[in-house]
Amino acid sequence: MRKKGNQISLVLILALFFNVLMICPDNVPTVSAESGSSSVTDNNYEPVSVFDKDFTTTPLGLTGSDLGFDYSSYTSGSASAVIEADPFTGTRALHLKANGIVTDGALRNEFQISKTFGEPYTGTISTEITFMQTGTKKDDRIIQFFPSSGTTFLVGAGVTASKGLGYLLSTAPSGSLGAYELGEWHTIRLDFNTVSQKYSLYYDGNIVQARNNMNKSLPIYNLRRLVIAAPGSSGDLWIRGVRVTHSPFMPEPPAPKIVTSGSRNSRVMWTSEHYAYASKYRLRIKLKGESDWRPIGNATTLYKDYTGTNLIPASDINAYYDIAKSASTPLVNGQPYTLGLSVVTRDESGVYNNGVPRDFESKITEFDGTPYATTPLPTPDTSVVGELTSYANYYGYMWRLQAGSTIGDYPFADNTLIQFSEIPSKYASMERIVTSHKDVMRYPLGADGAVQNQIIGFNAKDKTTVYVAIDKNAILPAWLTDWTNTGDVMKMTGATSGYTFNIYKKSFAAGSSVLLGYNDYANFDLSQNAGYFAMVERATTGLKLNPAMEWVNTSAYALTGSVSESVYLSVYQNKTPITLPNNGFINGGNFELNVNLVPGANLFEVYAKRDKSTFFDRVDATINQDSIIPDIRIATPPATVRDAVYTLTGSLSKAARFTIKLNGESVVDSVYQQADAFFSYPLTLQEGNNVIEVSTVDLAGNTNKASYTIAYIFWAGQGTIHDLNGNLVHTLEPSKDIYAEKKVVNTTGADKQLTLWFVLYNADNAMIDFASSVAELKPGETRTLGAGFTLPAEVTNLKVKVFIWDSSTNIVGQSPLAEELVVQ
Repeated sequence: MRKKGNQISLVLILALFFNVLMICPDNVPTVSAESGSSSVTDNNYEPVSVFDKDFTTTPLGLTGSDLGFDYSSYTSGSASAVIEADPFTGTRALHLKANGIVTDGALRNEFQISKTFGEPYTGTISTEITFMQTGTKKDDRIIQFFPSSGTTFLVGAGVTASKGLGYLLSTAPSGSLGAYELGEWHTIRLDFNTVSQKYSLYYDGNIVQARNNMNKSLPIYNLRRLVIAAPGSSGDLWIRGVRVTHSPFMPEPPAPKIVTSGSRNSRVMWTSEHYAYASKYRLRIKLKGESDWRPIGNATTLYKDYTGTNLIPASDINAYYDIAKSASTPLVNGQPYTLGLSVVTRDESGVYNNGVPRDFESKITEFDGTPYATTPLPTPDTSVVGELTSYANYYGYMWRLQAGSTIGDYPFADNTLIQFSEIPSKYASMERIVTSHKDVMRYPLGADGAVQNQIIGFNAKDKTTVYVAIDKNAILPAWLTDWTNTGDVMKMTGATSGYTFNIYKKSFAAGSSVLLGYNDYANFDLSQNAGYFAMVERATTGLKLNPAMEWVNTSAYALTGSVSESVYLSVYQNKTPITLPNNGFINGGNFELNVNLVPGANLFEVYAKRDKSTFFDRVDATINQDSIIPDIRIATPPATVRDAVYTLTGSLSKAARFTIKLNGESVVDSVYQQADAFFSYPLTLQEGNNVIEVSTVDLAGNTNKASYTIAYIFWAGQGTIHDLNGNLVHTLEPSKDIYAEKKVVNTTGADKQLTLWFVLYNADNAMIDFASSVAELKPGETRTLGAGFTLPAEVTNLKVKVFIWDSSTNIVGQSPLAEELVVQ
């Protein structure tokens, strides 16, 4: 940091020494208007900080005098300047407060703080102050800059009660910056040059005045002191920071940078960056390829000066002086020219030229320009707008197509004050021709030569609806009288007011030329309307496909659909074109296209386009052709079963829906089954024969069926033998009490009579004792059958058997319902 500070000090010393030398005419650098040569380089003139106070980091309670400021004197009232927290954000700031200030008449009745610098500064001064006024008082004086002698300030800036303004405090305020309110932070930046005696003003980052004159007839032009004032005799001013930088006078200003260049009928224009040191901009011209600049206006003047105060420096040229003809010659459309632009700092007081005013000119920036009666503008292939043309407009190069509009967009390319605030949804997605506001509606017919009856022109690549949004206050131009008023409006906000634009529409056929004419330029110049702009929307052919089947199992298929007008259709199947009758011509209405499907997916893309158009509408459909039958993989069930529930298991060879019916009733109804996925479904059988039907249908409609018959025989199941303690009996023991039992569930739909027989046999299979139990079970009923007896004292060669039979009345007709149980 120390090394850098030393370097800066050295630069300042050298600059001051150099400025002293320049007072002597013999030491003034020789600057040629043509060559712009100088021994001084740009990097000697980087801004150097003179004064930089950031009060947001300053300790609370410090006063203005603690910070190096002087206070103005007053005869009565009270005033203070103290670092405090502002009442809105709590941020630290220097608070100037005045109450009933009265002075001796030498000053206004206000409280001022000032900073006197150790030396006067010349060249370019850049200052910035961030401030807020609170309370109830608004006033104009914020900041002023004074030279080293005299009582009149060089320049100052401030506000009024109704709007922020930049101005010479000794003249009437001018230049609205919008509403100015108490309790809001704002930043004023004031750049001025003591040599050119010009200043430029910025308000909240936006330039609002450019290259205006400072106070004239001062004894000297330098900066020695800055003054900040509270608002009037009573009021509050808060300051977050003050910054001042200085760049010494440049005998050769840097060459200007061209921001834009353009042309219209017989004219070439330019815009340049803004420079605080610029007194004027100097323009030259020659035919492209020539070495010497052409005279302009007369035989001896080789340049044209622009001294305007536009915020963006801009001007044009439409002729040069032809010495052979002794007359000005208009620029020729289509002829390339080379233009040269330089910046001139005029030493108004002759400080560097022995008291005689003098121009110090930069090197020349060259650029090419070709005047055109029209300006062609590129449009993307995807746009329905082709060959977009700007007629007789300087700023045609700024035009563009924008895909859609949103709230906050700028309708015009060169106007950032007007913004969309309300856009009906149907217009939000339309392409908009973004034109320049200052040119597109302004110039009268034939202002630059031959009469041109249009401003905007383009070729409609397809059938198109063009929408024109025009200020509702405008006198409707004749070319719009046969357009249809849609009844829709778009709204915009401006710097001081809002705008409502009515929307008109008109249809144009494919291949037609669209020409949009002039607005009433006089009405426009009187600020009675804000102009117009255009939007475009391609009209569709109404192409539709009727819903297509996603899966089919045949190869022949008919694609059907409709269009709203005569078109040519193109159809692609899996990216391969299909030959259509009549070259695909459809005379509007419904259509049917017979196609042959291939196995698998068939992607059909249908395109419709109008004659003389390269645009098309597209619809598509995918149809899957599949003729493979889904196999049913089920192992053949047994012919008879004794369990009432049978579990059917298996899988399918491909994905499909399948249904299981048992005796004609659906048990599983159209359930989706993945290919090769295992399924298992329990089926409750009825007594006797049961028919199981399995059917499948896949997405394409392929079906398969399988049928099985299973006979269900009611079966009670084998009984058991227990002793009185409930233990199972596996062998016979003498004189032991035993009994047989069986728990039975009637799983049929009919009443069941069952008999449990418990029989004791000898070695000859002769029955020597028995017991039985009879039960009648209703469908679904559960009963336990049991019977018992006492074994004899001798059980050698004896055995017992347990039977369950289906009847107790007719022994002949009885049939077993369980396996025999034998214990011996």
